[in-house]
Amino acid sequence: MAAKSRRKNDASSSTSKTPSSDMNIGAYDVDDNDNMDQKYNHGRFPSTLHQSVDIIQSFLRIFTSMKVSITAIVFIIAASVFDLSEATQSKLIQIGTGYLFIAKPLLSTLAICLSNKATTAWHERIIATGFLMSIICNQFPKWLSSFVAASAVFAFGLASRQFVPMQQLDSVDNTSSTNSGVTQSKSPSKRNTTTSSDDNTNPFLKFWSRLNIKERAAIGTLAVVVSLLTENFLIWVVSATYKPGIVGSPTPLQDNGRIVLEALAKKLWNVEQSWMAKRPLQKIRDTLNVQYALVSALGASFVCLELQLGGKKTSHRSLAGVALHALITLASARLIRYISFVLTVLPSQVPNCYRHHFPPPPDNWKDWILVGMLPSSRGGCNDLILSGHATVTSTIACAATSVSSNTSFSVAVWTLIALDYSIEAYQGLHYSVDMFLGGIVTCLLWHLTAPLEIEGELEQLQKEKQRKEGGGGNAARAPPLDATVVAMYAAPAILAFLILAVFPEAYVNYFAIGYSLVAGVMFKKHGFSNLLQHELLCMLMFTIGVYL
Repeated sequence: MAAKSRRKNDASSSTSKTPSSDMNIGAYDVDDNDNMDQKYNHGRFPSTLHQSVDIIQSFLRIFTSMKVSITAIVFIIAASVFDLSEATQSKLIQIGTGYLFIAKPLLSTLAICLSNKATTAWHERIIATGFLMSIICNQFPKWLSSFVAASAVFAFGLASRQFVPMQQLDSVDNTSSTNSGVTQSKSPSKRNTTTSSDDNTNPFLKFWSRLNIKERAAIGTLAVVVSLLTENFLIWVVSATYKPGIVGSPTPLQDNGRIVLEALAKKLWNVEQSWMAKRPLQKIRDTLNVQYALVSALGASFVCLELQLGGKKTSHRSLAGVALHALITLASARLIRYISFVLTVLPSQVPNCYRHHFPPPPDNWKDWILVGMLPSSRGGCNDLILSGHATVTSTIACAATSVSSNTSFSVAVWTLIALDYSIEAYQGLHYSVDMFLGGIVTCLLWHLTAPLEIEGELEQLQKEKQRKEGGGGNAARAPPLDATVVAMYAAPAILAFLILAVFPEAYVNYFAIGYSLVAGVMFKKHGFSNLLQHELLCMLMFTIGVYL
């Protein structure tokens, strides 16, 4: 009975607690629902973002389709064929050419950035994003763009130093593989290269064959600097020795390409004289600033190659290999350029060009040298064939598009380059043949010098071998990141920023010589290192920044 009463009391007590426990359970249910709502709301943002991206992608697919391109072409043909009012013709041509040469390339690049297709690799999106973001950043002050570029180079230098030990071991492994019969049997190209270098009696080729790909890229950087300094001096010499240009404005040659472009400009902007369209066309060119967008795409390509973000598509290529390829292409194009304008002097299309660019020819050779050392970053007068602007932009475009290997991006880049070249030819800064030959010769040189990247493929094979044997632990051997290391990497980047944003352009060539001498000393004492690579990239940044 006691047990039964005890059970009844327990039951009654539990029954009496039921309301409070129901309240607790109810409170717990409310909290659980709240949490579910929070989880739902938390997942709603990514879902909404995904839907927004899908809508944008659908929009881009429509406006970059072939149907829209054909419609734009029809607008241009209708404005040229049918008897319409001048205002209507101008509007139709503006719509057609604006879409084909500006809107479609930019929208195609944006489509690559936002693509979620499995066929679009990450490195393709990164390179396209770098290109597009540069055009957006061009709307900001120059000093801000220079600061962003210097910061990117500084960050890349610190990040890539983690890969130095593996690369140095690759260099040592390449040297040891020269005496290894097993390695030579696995790599016939390496064996043939070694045999030819041993049998060769040419001292330069012997020296070149002993260098790894990074050391060759360092020499290629110095070759470009020497080529630019030589060309800079010859621009002054040719202009100062062309007497018709000194005393007046000689009659320029007939440029049929410019005649066609001027007629198109008159139709495009509905003006009576072709010169009236110069300001809006220059505004378009400044807004796009294709050359700096190309530099950003090239920088993104280097990052993707160094960090191997392209997977199998770029596994056979390396940063040093592509850099060497581009540097030798550019140096060769500049060599052809200044030999061409020295052999045959063409009259400038700009009235009184010499008077606005150069002082009167001096009487002693010291003054000749001093004037020749002033950077001709704003162009000369008679350095016309080939266009220096075209050689630089074409080289960078070849490098960036080859790493990206995306057809849509390549078409977009070269379309914007064609627009840029057309505007420059229309303005009379160059003959149209200068721009045409500058692009064509540079592209041919790019394909001609493609074998320079072969060493990059061999280094990738050595890295893969080390990764299998050593388990990829070499990256941990990088020295610790301390204040001294940060200062060593920050100094050349900060100085490069000051050269672009603060110092007068008259001192740029002297800074380039100073950077080259420092690089030579570093290379002599320590060989090729990541710090040397960083210093060379800083030099290229301010050199290209000034001369573009």
